Amino acid sequence: MSAKQESDGGWRKTLWDPETREFIGRTRERWLKISVFYVIFYTFLSGILIGTIQVLLMTLSAYKPKYQDRIVPSGLSFLPHATNFDIIFKKDDPSSYEAYVESLKKFIEQYNDEKQTDDRKFEDCGAIPKSYTERGELDSNVGQRKSCRFSRSELQGCSGEIDTTFGFKEGKPCLIVKLNRIVNFRPQPPFRSNSLPDALKVTTFANLMPVFCTYKREEDKVLDLSDLAFVYLKPIRAVNGH
Repeated sequence: MSAKQESDGGWRKTLWDPETREFIGRTRERWLKISVFYVIFYTFLSGILIGTIQVLLMTLSAYKPKYQDRIVPSGLSFLPHATNFDIIFKKDDPSSYEAYVESLKKFIEQYNDEKQTDDRKFEDCGAIPKSYTERGELDSNVGQRKSCRFSRSELQGCSGEIDTTFGFKEGKPCLIVKLNRIVNFRPQPPFRSNSLPDALKVTTFANLMPVFCTYKREEDKVLDLSDLAFVYLKPIRAVNGH
């Protein structure tokens, strides 16, 4: 019993010593000095951190990225999203293409007519291709720029309104090719036609961008690319299947 009392007394004395009036080995004055030191120390560190962040923010624009040296161009992309760009499915197995269909639905629903009624954000640009429309300097605080209205019905059979599976159940899936919005990226028509298919070499591409398919691997040559059908978004135009 005496050993237990001595042990309890030792622990209590370590926590609070009534003789020296020390709490965990320090008097009130020492605890006050340590507290003041750490308050000043962490205030100083916080000031350095906040100052560094403020200086960094002063060098950044609120309207465009500071660095635009993208190594891999991503101006053109397609939907649905696919791993390694390979779309693999069985037309008799809806579960095999369910993810592709959902990806297309999620994207195309942005172009429902009821979501493009705000005249402050959208305008009618017409169906005839024309040169770029200037929306003002990027560094100017003019708010959100307007975008051209696009009706999903222009995608015809790939709009999801007629076929909710976007052609997957028929084994003829829809691929939506789109241009990404990148600062200072303005696609230009090809100046040389050497890299284009023969059907496109005699075509004039004023304010248009040609899109065509080719083989990625040797084993892909068993496919007949002439059976591919292309539906263009604004403007809708096809040249011999391209």
